[in-house]
Amino acid sequence: MKELLLALPAGQETQGRSFGLSPAHMAYRVGPGPKLLGIRLPQGLRGGLMQVDCAGYDGAGDPVGCCRQILGECRRRAFRGIVCDFEGMPAGCLGKLVEILDRNCAAQGWSLYVPECYASYAPNARVLIPSMLTHGTLERRLTEGAQRYGPQRAALAVEWVREDFLLPARGRGEPMSREKLEGQIHRLEPAVFFDRGLCAHYYTYMAGPQAHFVLFDTPRSIREKLAVADRLGLCAALLPGPEVEDQLEEIFGPAGA
Repeated sequence: MKELLLALPAGQETQGRSFGLSPAHMAYRVGPGPKLLGIRLPQGLRGGLMQVDCAGYDGAGDPVGCCRQILGECRRRAFRGIVCDFEGMPAGCLGKLVEILDRNCAAQGWSLYVPECYASYAPNARVLIPSMLTHGTLERRLTEGAQRYGPQRAALAVEWVREDFLLPARGRGEPMSREKLEGQIHRLEPAVFFDRGLCAHYYTYMAGPQAHFVLFDTPRSIREKLAVADRLGLCAALLPGPEVEDQLEEIFGPAGA
């Protein structure tokens, strides 16, 4: 893949660069106005990408001024791209905001990453395809994305999943902490399987009359997801730094090769 990104909380140190990963700094938000809100980063921090979300913003207002703030911060910090970590469907002016960023990033030679529902607003951007699924195969999902957007635009958004579903599994399950997952496995001693299509581990159990399905990731499953994306020629992958930072050696090091 051309680019491997590691989403990092504001100012967090990382060993990711030694494995070829570029930091995407999770320090920015589009807030009411709209205007750019940010967490103070170290004064000398330069390089990597800006990652910006829009949590709590309803899309009201004119995005032009906010776009100037975002682009200005990229120039000041020597960021070479922007990750739009926007949840949900485009609301209000958010589609227009992404359209403006796409045009300007293309002119600057910067990378722009957007969720699938924003792809039509950003014809030059890389489109983030989530890795989490409960049926079908990741290979088919990414193949369809590569056919729709072109492999030069399709990018894998890796999620480190720990979720408990009621069967039949649909949508998203109940998130589980690492401690809860490990405690449940220790207590129930279930038969744990690896699904090569989903590129994830799973087990089932009964709670009264209700059947449950638990889906979870490990360094092995993350390696498998990345291998599928690489084999299909996708341009990039974004990894969740808080979950994988202490697993990078197992994912990318000799033991995981």
